[in-house]
Amino acid sequence: IQEDIGADIIFAFDEATSPLADHKYTKKSIATTHRWAKICRDTLKTKQALYGIVQGGKFKDLRQESAKFIGKMDFPGFGIGGEYGDDKSQMTKVISWTIKNLPDDKPRHLLGIGHPEDISPIIKEGVDTFDCIAPTHYARRGVAFTSSGKLDLSRGIFLKDKNPIDKKCKCKICQNYSRGYISHLIKAWEITPLRMLTFHNLYFFNTLVEKYREDIKNGKI
Repeated sequence: IQEDIGADIIFAFDEATSPLADHKYTKKSIATTHRWAKICRDTLKTKQALYGIVQGGKFKDLRQESAKFIGKMDFPGFGIGGEYGDDKSQMTKVISWTIKNLPDDKPRHLLGIGHPEDISPIIKEGVDTFDCIAPTHYARRGVAFTSSGKLDLSRGIFLKDKNPIDKKCKCKICQNYSRGYISHLIKAWEITPLRMLTFHNLYFFNTLVEKYREDIKNGKI
């Protein structure tokens, strides 16, 4: 299916373990992920960039084992997936354990992580790219990301608010529509505000990442 879609980057099959998975189960799971990685690599029919995925849950020895195994395979890049620990601080430790055992000359992609507060820490750990459903997932529920935090525009307190979603944002939604108008549309069960918030959130995230790119170029990260 990934080949038929024609994506530039595709991923090998893997098992993302539950946060409740113990060491014994997780060790068995990475064996399956490693076996699938070989099958996917050997059956690839296109020139698409197939990334192998490192698993291992929140266990340091299993993360290192998986990273070393997948890192030695001839993949053009690597995904880091699965359970990252019980809190944000544990997540960066897991990433560090993994990246230290992957080749430096190939990209590392973090799967399923990318809230605004996550971006700087994961970049500092050596992550090159990442993906997250947050911008669209939250937009479908009436929530906007802003420079001062998240706003739930489905709440009635915003109905008379004439301010833009974010005064610092230059997207076409913030330049043309108020919080009150968007909140009214949400209350009226229109689909338009969900599209508007999706556009704003994606713009907000793209702008944020652009800033981090500049910080990297200027040696600030």
